[in-house]
Amino acid sequence: MSERRYLAIDAGGTTTVCLVGDDVTILGRGTAEGANPTLVGIDGFRAAIAAAATAALRDLPAAPIAAAWLGVAGSQRAGLPEQLRAVASEALGVEHVEIAHDGMLLLAVADLDHGVGLVAGTGSSAFGRAQDGRELSMGGWGYLLGDEGSGYDVAVRALRAVTAAIDGRGPRTELVELLTARLGAQHPRELPDRMYPARSVTEIASLAELVLAVAERDRVAALIVEAAADDLVTLVGACARRLFGPGVPVPVVLAGGLLADGSSLHRCLVDRLDADPMPYRPITPTREAAEGGLALARAGPREPPIDHPSLAETPITQ
Repeated sequence: MSERRYLAIDAGGTTTVCLVGDDVTILGRGTAEGANPTLVGIDGFRAAIAAAATAALRDLPAAPIAAAWLGVAGSQRAGLPEQLRAVASEALGVEHVEIAHDGMLLLAVADLDHGVGLVAGTGSSAFGRAQDGRELSMGGWGYLLGDEGSGYDVAVRALRAVTAAIDGRGPRTELVELLTARLGAQHPRELPDRMYPARSVTEIASLAELVLAVAERDRVAALIVEAAADDLVTLVGACARRLFGPGVPVPVVLAGGLLADGSSLHRCLVDRLDADPMPYRPITPTREAAEGGLALARAGPREPPIDHPSLAETPITQ
């Protein structure tokens, strides 16, 4: 066994996964609650990554960690990567820590050096890397400002479809009975009592699984899934068209709780990507994203990325 060890953490909105490995082998795995700093704050981020790492290292003899690589949902905000890096270094006891968009782990786990990594779980975001090293993040604005096509977005659409059906403002849907039961209400009119004060973002996002489960037989659920797929294709396209030229094949690595292979949203999204004029190549990894983090950690410090300027940084002319 190599003496060098590495940590890789996939810090999602609902679940945090930590892998510890040497130069060739995965030695341990641990999980904890979500570590997305947009949802749980810096203290919640610190606690979740520390808990996941402790679980991953629990059965291993003590040894120094050479490097840690963290893919962090919600890490794109200005100045946040530096803050998260300092917090992670202290919490994990590792001097060399890399913080990146969780989509970067997806490219690594698919053995790609360019393409788009799309994550649709509690939230949604995309990370793109061009052949020349330019990088760009899209989405990831959080549940109030965006996250279209995410679990939270799908769940909110479903809840609104349910209230419309109850009022007679919208078509009937099986989601009325399903969401009423899941939320512990005896009658649909009790839903406000079950939803206010507002439940956590992750609790609401978990309702999306009910929508995906009945989309093949419930038209309202199907329309919600189709709308989510359209939003995710738009997100991928906004990223890909700014990094890749016309006609350039673009690998798109799909991951997140909503895009499990075989889910109704996964199938719908793949169909739309295949039909898009942009030559996309959808890929569903067979390994978990944190394994991409291990590959990146083993590769050593990376060159500073070539950041693609965001539209917000482009001067507005009258």
